[in-house]
Amino acid sequence: MALLIAGAMGSWKRQLHLLHRWLGIGIGLLVLLWFGSGIVMMYVPYPKLSEQERRAWLPALDAAQVKVSAWDAWQSLAQPGVPSVVKLNTVAGRPAYHFMGNGRWSSVWADTGAALHATEAMARAAAASAAPGATALSVGQIDLDQWTFGPVKMHRPLYRVEADDVAGSVLYVSGRTGELVRDTTRSERAWNWAGSVIHWIYFTPLRTHGEPWRQVVMWTSGAAFLLVMAGMVLGIQRIRLRQPYASGRRSPYRGWQAWHHWLGLGVGTLTLTWLFSGWLSVTPFDWLASPGVTAKDRLAFAGGPLNQGDLSVALAPAIRARPGLLELEWRRVGGKLYFSALERTGRSLLSAENGAVLPSIPDKALLLAIRATRPDVPLLAVERLTSGDSYYYSHHADRPFPVMRAQFMLADETTFYVNPAQGTLVAYADRNSKWNRWLFNGLHQLDFAASLRTRPVWDVMVASLSVLGAMLSATGLVLGWRRLRKRRPKPLRRDQAYIASS
Repeated sequence: MALLIAGAMGSWKRQLHLLHRWLGIGIGLLVLLWFGSGIVMMYVPYPKLSEQERRAWLPALDAAQVKVSAWDAWQSLAQPGVPSVVKLNTVAGRPAYHFMGNGRWSSVWADTGAALHATEAMARAAAASAAPGATALSVGQIDLDQWTFGPVKMHRPLYRVEADDVAGSVLYVSGRTGELVRDTTRSERAWNWAGSVIHWIYFTPLRTHGEPWRQVVMWTSGAAFLLVMAGMVLGIQRIRLRQPYASGRRSPYRGWQAWHHWLGLGVGTLTLTWLFSGWLSVTPFDWLASPGVTAKDRLAFAGGPLNQGDLSVALAPAIRARPGLLELEWRRVGGKLYFSALERTGRSLLSAENGAVLPSIPDKALLLAIRATRPDVPLLAVERLTSGDSYYYSHHADRPFPVMRAQFMLADETTFYVNPAQGTLVAYADRNSKWNRWLFNGLHQLDFAASLRTRPVWDVMVASLSVLGAMLSATGLVLGWRRLRKRRPKPLRRDQAYIASS
């Protein structure tokens, strides 16, 4: 019986050892690249056009040029219903309305009421405003490329403009609104190949297909988790702290094997948590899925959709009251209309009646709008925050403050964060998203407390541990390569070849 048990134990360890070895050979390089690309992503995010960049190049609106109301412009499109988003800004020197309706953008000239059809000339003009002094080397229409994933999909087709500036800019202009919607530089693109593209497996042929891409990320990160888990079990089983081996060492290995063993014991647990939290990032099997702020929530908070009266409001008072105004966006809260105004210095909230600047939306109006999102549920707590809490804070992205935090008396702990200065639902939290915050942000980004998020403390900590994880992966790759070389058949000597052939 003892021999049978010993044999079973030996077989179990052997199978685990083989699993660890061949998983390492299969995806060890990817794990190594994940550590390296994670460091790059700390400093170079995936390309996007920031509001600060838009403020720099958008031309000012001219009230005298706006001759058509937003309602008449919308009617000219002959689309059903009403738009969910309406903006007014300047395109190619002319004012234009931009409507989000039925899941896509459409635009109308605000001076004539004619439909706006983006052209190559508009794309060149938009690119020139973002890259002053540069000329376009090439302009072509595309549907998708490596740098146009994300929200810009609603602007497809896109004009891709390659500029001859020092930065090597490639700019993307909406084929629906004529606006610049994304910009990239040579340096940004190069670093992203070493960062987000590898880390997220963001290769165009795969990423184009959302669900297959998600499955690849989920199963590769799951396999990597099994790789490290098997290694941890084997590593702990082979260590001897109280009774060293006959050689006096506590590890039976030498050279690269010893480095891999000790690094695994040292950062193996951290590597496990990183891989597990990376696996969670694609919501495997819909575990810890959270709806976020939904279109239904936004509509209830607004107090209903925009209507003819909202889109017929005279715009001249608001534009004239704010010289240098770049863009107006219709903003409805609790059934009342406001304008969100974009200027060189930032955003402000304007009265739709006279264009006067408002410091914020009154708390009473905000509370009524918040209650409308869950009309049959009482509020458990409402609080104004001037700094972040555990689920709403600035780290990789700046968050606006102050905000109103409102939690409903629901089993899932539904909580909304509202920006009173702009009248928008800026964040959402529930039980699942709170768990995800600790299991993903906490474990994957070591984002547990404000003190750990302080830079450069966070940078040094995350980069140092990532380097150790990369060293663990690299030593495993060396051992895997050596194992593969041992399995290669040695070439036969001339006499052996003669015997074999005969």
